[in-house]
Amino acid sequence: MPNNREKLIVDQDNGPTIKRDNKEEVPFQIPMIKSPLDKIQLTPGQTLPPGFPGQFIFADSLSSVETLLTNIQGLLKVALDNAHIQEKQIQQEKKELRMELYREREIRENLERQLSVELQSRTTMQKRLKKEKKAKRKLQEALEFETKRREQVEQALKQATTSDGDLRRLKDTGIPDIEIEKNGTSHDSTSIQA
Repeated sequence: MPNNREKLIVDQDNGPTIKRDNKEEVPFQIPMIKSPLDKIQLTPGQTLPPGFPGQFIFADSLSSVETLLTNIQGLLKVALDNAHIQEKQIQQEKKELRMELYREREIRENLERQLSVELQSRTTMQKRLKKEKKAKRKLQEALEFETKRREQVEQALKQATTSDGDLRRLKDTGIPDIEIEKNGTSHDSTSIQA
């Protein structure tokens, strides 16, 4: 703050300068950052844009530097509060992303376990299917063998039935049983008779 011998002069182009009584001008400039709020002309008591935390201080008793410093302090407080809010949001988002990553990892591991079980089940089913096909093939071969055997037995039975019919005819003709047994068939016995 200027002492008793100094006066603060605010120049719009160069910023504030300090003028001393001893007639020496020592330029003292405070760096100014032009804010977009400079374009907004506010009068004392006028409302600020929504989201702005508090009013600028406009008091006739305060010097413009004090007003400026108070306003800068208010803006810094708002910026700090916003930074804290952003940091909390970032931390919350990180926490949510970690939880989501954990859930997705759990789901992936669960799906991998299910896939492993399904692959193992599939392998077991394929082995079982292979065994069943092999057993079916064996049964098919056994069925074909039994079918052929049955046909052979049926043919032999038909021949035996035919032979029995021939034997009856031969008995009717008077050929002794011994000759039929020796020769085996009626054709042979008929050829013997001839």
